[in-house]
Amino acid sequence: MKPAGLRILHTNFHRGWGGQPSRILMLSRSLMESGHEVVIAAPAGSMLAEKASRSGLETFEEPRFLKSKHLASAMRDATSLHRLLLRRQFDLLDAHGSQDLWTAAAALKLGRHALPLIYTRHNTKRVAFHPLNRFLYRTLVNHLIVASASVLERYEPFLRHGDLSRERISIVHSSYWEERFNPGVKPAPLRREMEVEGSECLLVGVVGRLVQDKGGAFFLKAAAQIAADLPSVRFLFAGRGSEEEPLRRQAASLGLSERVRFLGFREDIPEITAALDLSVLPSVDCDASSAVLKEAMALGKPVVATNIGGAREIVEHGRTGLIVPPGNPEALAQAMKQILQREDRGRAMGEEGQRRVKSEFSIQRLVEGTLLAYRRALRSSGRMQGPQRE
Repeated sequence: MKPAGLRILHTNFHRGWGGQPSRILMLSRSLMESGHEVVIAAPAGSMLAEKASRSGLETFEEPRFLKSKHLASAMRDATSLHRLLLRRQFDLLDAHGSQDLWTAAAALKLGRHALPLIYTRHNTKRVAFHPLNRFLYRTLVNHLIVASASVLERYEPFLRHGDLSRERISIVHSSYWEERFNPGVKPAPLRREMEVEGSECLLVGVVGRLVQDKGGAFFLKAAAQIAADLPSVRFLFAGRGSEEEPLRRQAASLGLSERVRFLGFREDIPEITAALDLSVLPSVDCDASSAVLKEAMALGKPVVATNIGGAREIVEHGRTGLIVPPGNPEALAQAMKQILQREDRGRAMGEEGQRRVKSEFSIQRLVEGTLLAYRRALRSSGRMQGPQRE
């Protein structure tokens, strides 16, 4: 007889798209297909709610999950979640952002719900070590899932003071959309789109949100150093964000207006990545387990990444790509040149990266690691006795 599936409630405050909502959707869809019951609580109109609904997942869109300064709204959200928990017999609640985490914790306390609270931490931003957070991790959060070992550094004070224990933490890397990023993807006609003639042109791209954390300014400084030595190289950004206009102005000031293209938000990221000769992640903060790196590697592309978050856990330096210090355009430019000037080396790195990402960062690995963390949380809270719900 097949064991009963788990009943899981995910929460997430993001309205836009990015690595965090993508992981939640990927995980939820796979869990649902494996026989688990999954509900996603996300703001109405959010991209996660819309994509989840289209995927056949159940959504709960009453909470707004605004910032903590909106106390009245937060209390309404907590009451709304509390009522949902009364109606549905979930086994656990997995919160994915700081705003929805506090709301979820309040909802559980409000109704004295006994189900465990799991918090999945997706980024490497600083975790303030103050009494409220110490109470949160010591008393309210049953289990912490972090997207890479690098995130654990942010919790060192909590571990040192006994607010967390290593037994209550699991490391589960994010995955990538395997059906979208695979060797069969045909490259987008970027050379024609960028009005570049000749196949000798080399394309170097940064895929992701255009925000300060992603280090676009340092990428442009590195591009300026490359431009004079390698006239065949063209650069592109695929994504939108608050830094787009500043980056456009910087490109113009560096004399790169004709060499850099801003593609905006695109749905054809697999095809764009497949057209690149080199994928670059110049981040200076935040990336715990970059999907962009895994996606490029899955398509057989060499990568250059800054040593932020879990980059070294994904990229084998010198084998599947190169790792450089963050905020250092000179080092970034040199690494990019090493690959662009050696087509054979770039091809070998891409092939090795493809093998690595398929074996180490599959969706199956994400699901298995998450379920193992869930079971640990359920057992420690006394809600799972033996294997009957595995």
